Amino acid sequence: MQLKGLALPLVLTGKVKGDVTGWNTSCCEGLSAELPLIHHGPSSPDYNQLISARWSGTAILRPACVITPRTPLDISTAIKFLVKGQCKFAVKSGGHNANPGANSIEGGVSIDLGRLNTVSLAHDRSHVSLGSGATWGQAYDTLNNSNIGFPGGVCGEVGVGGPSMGGGQSVFQASKGWIVDNVLNYEIVLASGHVVNANETSYQDLFKALKGGNTNFGIVTRVDVAAFDFEGLWVGANKVSLNGPQASRPEMLDRISYAMVDFVRRNNVERETEVQLLISYLSGNKGQLVDFGLTNTDNMANPPAAQNFLNIPHRLSYVASHTNMAVYAHQNTQLLPRGFREANAGLTIMNDFKTVREIWDACDKIYNSLSHKDQIDWIIQLLPQPKVQQSYAEKRGGNSLGLSDMGKDQIVIWFMPRWKDPSLDIMMAEAQKRFIKDTEAIAKKHGTYSPFVYISYAGPTQNPLCGYGRGSASFLEQVAKKYDPYGVFQRLMRGGFKISQADCG
Repeated sequence: MQLKGLALPLVLTGKVKGDVTGWNTSCCEGLSAELPLIHHGPSSPDYNQLISARWSGTAILRPACVITPRTPLDISTAIKFLVKGQCKFAVKSGGHNANPGANSIEGGVSIDLGRLNTVSLAHDRSHVSLGSGATWGQAYDTLNNSNIGFPGGVCGEVGVGGPSMGGGQSVFQASKGWIVDNVLNYEIVLASGHVVNANETSYQDLFKALKGGNTNFGIVTRVDVAAFDFEGLWVGANKVSLNGPQASRPEMLDRISYAMVDFVRRNNVERETEVQLLISYLSGNKGQLVDFGLTNTDNMANPPAAQNFLNIPHRLSYVASHTNMAVYAHQNTQLLPRGFREANAGLTIMNDFKTVREIWDACDKIYNSLSHKDQIDWIIQLLPQPKVQQSYAEKRGGNSLGLSDMGKDQIVIWFMPRWKDPSLDIMMAEAQKRFIKDTEAIAKKHGTYSPFVYISYAGPTQNPLCGYGRGSASFLEQVAKKYDPYGVFQRLMRGGFKISQADCG
């Protein structure tokens, strides 16, 4: 099927073949001539700041140059030039993915979307329009006095771009679904350089594919997200120690695991309450802690669904307040600050106590085997995924996550340890692989394994697109070939997970 009105430029009259340009100064010299006001080479005063503006040190690479587009037209101009020169490039929204190469590039061209950060509310208050280079914190700050709500990220420093195409966790998870299920429109620059709007009436297949399909189709410059009247939320932060006089460590693990499983089940009915369960074994023997980040979007204090978490013994601190999304998101940023190196991996399991409990023991075993664990913050997060969450996708054109027919409660697990010494990178990469292997084996043993891997949490060796299922993966491949027939976003832009490289056999 041909795209009406989207004739491909002459530079795309043949497939991209052979070696593409790496650290090739001609690409950057040409971009400097084409887009002089947004080009930043290594000698530019802001070059080092631009390349280091990332959450994890593992993601900081050294591109040949950085461009900072101000408009979709800037991106269109850049894409046409990059394709003509067969220049490798990477794209950064908020820079909150720790995988090397996910949002930067060694040599080649880095496209930093940070200046595409406009935030606005529609006159009829039906939706918000967010530049993909904005952070969720910027979005909440801008709209803080508007009494408006919308499903968005829970960490202030995370960019709009990643979650709005990868799934997206929010405090409205059980009541409104993934962030992508609330996107009404994507403005996107295609490989041809054309700027189009994908939604339920135009480019419907692209619209659905973008809701989970990540970086396979173009560069999204703006997302429009459904909005609603919203005055604020209740937030409770309960921190406990795993060690103390009131309960043994095994009893603590049992109680916390049960509380999580019970919450996921109840979350199908008590949809306004959410929890983020964060396990932290801190470096320097500073303690083994669990944080329960509780929210209620009806602004109800101490909601019934949260009681099991509030009754866990060995409390170290408890802070609760009625607040707004801006304050909440910036508080979460403090829990996961920049300045560390990170190793990410994701796992999804069916909601099962034995599986959760054994995975915790397996993770402890990996942690205790590390030769330098005193230099590691061992962090694992558990997030509820009740089956009701999957029921919202079809209301707005579907998504490509492959979960609509799952019909079961699940838990998403995010492996996210951090450290500072680069010499520990290899050790932590091995721990990452062990986490994936050992936890998957436990889930398969109990019949609770889910192939779904939340793409924003996936490690570089994982295959999240295949985890959506063969039908969804095949659909993503078809859409990618339709809108990018010469594989620009498969071969030239190598960051993210590529459908052309997903072996789903």
